[in-house]
Amino acid sequence: MKMELKEGGKIFFRWFRKTFGEEVTDEGIIHRLEPPNLIEFSWNTYEDGFRSRVKMEFFSSSYNGTWVQVEDHTIVLNEEDMKIKLECAVGWGEMLTLAKIWIEYGISTLENP
Repeated sequence: MKMELKEGGKIFFRWFRKTFGEEVTDEGIIHRLEPPNLIEFSWNTYEDGFRSRVKMEFFSSSYNGTWVQVEDHTIVLNEEDMKIKLECAVGWGEMLTLAKIWIEYGISTLENP
C-alpha cells in the first residue's frame, strides 16, 4: 500500500489473491486524515467512482497497544455485490493480521514489499 498522506491524496493498494493466484491492484482517495487517530478513504474502483468508503480509527489500549476499528460502507446492489462485500470483510481481517505481524516482528509475506 502506498499513500499521499493528505486529504485529497491518492491511495494505492496491491495484494495477492491466493484463491486465484493473481496480483490485484486498486486505488482510492483519502477524504479525512487526522494522524494518528483516523483515516477515511474511498477505494474499489466502480464505474465513475468507488464502491467502498472506509473509516479506520486508532485507539490507545490499557495494555500499551492500539485498537483498530474498521468501518467499510460498500455499495450493494445485487447478490454479486454482497459476495464482494463479504470477501472484503475477510480481506480486512487478513490485512490487519499481516499488518500486526509486520509492525511487531518485521515479517513480510511479500517478496518486494
